[in-house]
Amino acid sequence: MYEIDIADNQKYLTIDENSVTSIVRRTLQTEQVYSATISVAIVDNALIHKLNRQYLSHDYETDVLSFLLEESRDNDTNSESDAPRGIGKTIDGEVIVSSEMAIDMAADYSWDAMDELTLYIVHGLLHLCGYDDLTAKELAIMRARECHVFEILGRPKPTRDSSDYGHVGKERHAGEEQHPANENAKEVVAQPGGHP
Repeated sequence: MYEIDIADNQKYLTIDENSVTSIVRRTLQTEQVYSATISVAIVDNALIHKLNRQYLSHDYETDVLSFLLEESRDNDTNSESDAPRGIGKTIDGEVIVSSEMAIDMAADYSWDAMDELTLYIVHGLLHLCGYDDLTAKELAIMRARECHVFEILGRPKPTRDSSDYGHVGKERHAGEEQHPANENAKEVVAQPGGHP
């Protein structure tokens, strides 16, 4: 079972909450996540910059932040190396994406801003499922999973390769992730309404 909450805290893109909920649900299903409580906050560059600085000590705007608050896995689950990394997991997490960044980057990649925002949502969810992008090998795996999810969603595949995630200058980093070991992560969703 999936509990999905969408908070649209921006004015740059018109957001269809049912569509975003479907993106989250289908990504979790593709990764074979057993159950999840997921919050997606769609914000502007100023707020994502503030959160990036406050919780990760990174003083720049970014496209997506993901905060894994809790994770467990069914012990009977087969976790072969090529199996989806969400298989059998129960996760509680939050994904924060910048619509303003999506608009800027969509122009650079010549595709729709909502597809760019979808990429950020999928990327953040994949982090919550256990994927990482800190090495070339892991980034290639993550890119393949993003393309697979986009195929399932019936959307055009992202044009990124394993060496690029649309960096804006040297201060742009994609897929910033916070692990549950950091108590600050819990504060992000502890604010009124469950969103920053």
